[in-house]
Amino acid sequence: MSKNVLFHEDREFDLSIEELWGLLSDTNHFNQYIGLFPVQFSPFTYENNILHRKAEGKALGLVKNAWSEHAFEWVKNSHYVIERIYSIGPVSRALWTVSLERINENRTRLILEADFTIRNLLGNVGLKLIIIPQLRRIFPYSLLYIENKSSDEPRPQKKQMITVNSERLNLIVSRFRETFSNEDMIHSLIHMIKTHNDDEVSHIKPLQWAHDRGYEKLETIEMFLLATKAGLLDQQWSLMCPNCRVSKEQTISLRLLNNTVHCDLCGVDYEVNFDRYVEMRFVINPSIRKTEEKLFCLNGPMNSPHVVAQTRIPSGESRMMNLAKWPQELRLRVLKFNHSVQFDQGYHEGSGVLTYTEELGFNTDLMRLVNEVTIHNNAPYEIVVVLEETKWDSFALTAREVTSLQLFRDLFATEVLSPEQQIGVGEMTILFTDLKGSTKLYEAIGDALAYSDVKKHFDYLKKHIQTNHGTIIKTIGDSVMAGFYQDTLALGAVHAIQANIDELNSTLSQPVSIKIGFYSGPVIAVNANDILDYFGRTVNMAARIQNQSSGNDLVMSEQGYNDLLQTEDSKQLLTNYTATHFEASLQGIDGTLSLVRLNHI
Repeated sequence: MSKNVLFHEDREFDLSIEELWGLLSDTNHFNQYIGLFPVQFSPFTYENNILHRKAEGKALGLVKNAWSEHAFEWVKNSHYVIERIYSIGPVSRALWTVSLERINENRTRLILEADFTIRNLLGNVGLKLIIIPQLRRIFPYSLLYIENKSSDEPRPQKKQMITVNSERLNLIVSRFRETFSNEDMIHSLIHMIKTHNDDEVSHIKPLQWAHDRGYEKLETIEMFLLATKAGLLDQQWSLMCPNCRVSKEQTISLRLLNNTVHCDLCGVDYEVNFDRYVEMRFVINPSIRKTEEKLFCLNGPMNSPHVVAQTRIPSGESRMMNLAKWPQELRLRVLKFNHSVQFDQGYHEGSGVLTYTEELGFNTDLMRLVNEVTIHNNAPYEIVVVLEETKWDSFALTAREVTSLQLFRDLFATEVLSPEQQIGVGEMTILFTDLKGSTKLYEAIGDALAYSDVKKHFDYLKKHIQTNHGTIIKTIGDSVMAGFYQDTLALGAVHAIQANIDELNSTLSQPVSIKIGFYSGPVIAVNANDILDYFGRTVNMAARIQNQSSGNDLVMSEQGYNDLLQTEDSKQLLTNYTATHFEASLQGIDGTLSLVRLNHI
């Protein structure tokens, strides 16, 4: 017995198309909510020249189902399509489509269509009594979201038995409140711990959490770090694939990071980099609540939110992709093989054509950004083409950013790499200071008083560096090496240090002046005597540039100065300074370098 069953239903909702897409494109959460069973997935592989992954699970915990799941197809804010070919179970094939149509800015039509091929009588019964009713729950799911919009978690949650160790939670929260005082944020965190399902709290992204609740970014990072130190949360380091941007491994410590990670979907090994590929996430401490992570869908659009469109192109066929509707910078890429096409700057009317072959990939790696592109697949196998944003996830709390915060260093001083590791960090701004005339200071007032003054000077520097979201990496004699993940933050710290120097001098035996220089560029992270240290050309340049400082000033490269002028806040801050341009030869650096000295007016 083999029979096809078609299904169609649509309804309208008072939601923008963007908001409804954001809700429904998280297919893992939706599948769990409507009562589908957990699924075990294998990696993507080619079979009969089609890219798919094997999956299996038990309906109602009893009826075994096994299938091949093809890559999803979707266009953001428009539709997604799922196809499964079952080898075991009462259904032999399932194809369903979720489509959205904009009625106006605040109203959207949701269309659900399905095409099932049933294998036997059990399939016919299961379709009518279980499968179609489950899929139709997409409509009350959307309505319930509208009703919940005013809550901090408007997405409907599947009812789950949540067991919290209340005594332990209350004890830790009382300790936590001694270090963090924003009661509204504490309440939101505790509410999440007590009420949200396991899939919501297994890999918490603090910047996403802050955005969804309207909290300030850096205060949220501070809260999550302090909550981890108190024992409410545990930190996770997620190793992200640079192509598909999915977490491939997790570890609880930087010491346990692997230098290289493999991505089966992209078919590549990549070197770990703090700038993008290592991301800090959080999970509830198991002494308070044990969580279990289950997969209900692995291939949906929300798993790759940077992909605005994904399409399958069978061998010998063509597909058209619309490029005009997306304002962000994009590229085309083929899953598994990673052949890609970049688009030049500027938009051009018209259309374009790309040809893909097994031997060469695309026939070009650069083309004009046009209205639409037609892709011909001349390879002997199906290709899956994605149109993706090149900009990295704005909600990713990267290792580069978090390890450049003084609070992280203060709370987790032992969180370092293993001794043999060297990991690229990406661009950092490295700042060096030096206490001018410190040798004469020791001679003039003696060791005890001088040491006290130097310590006060360190405390003063730390206060302003930490306030401006930087970190002291180490002290060297009476000098400081500090790091910032943005040059604008380093400038803010220098301004605070030099503009308030009288405040420091009022506490010292003798007035001092501070020499400062900084430089921005890529650095390498290493374990140096059990601290997370940085080295490389950028560090050397920053140290040499600081040597050009005369005290009560800041010296930087001319390029760095010009970069700061491109940022409105920094440009405004620089109006408080006179800029002197000069050339200097730096020790150990070939040639001369164009530098700028800033003196406070």
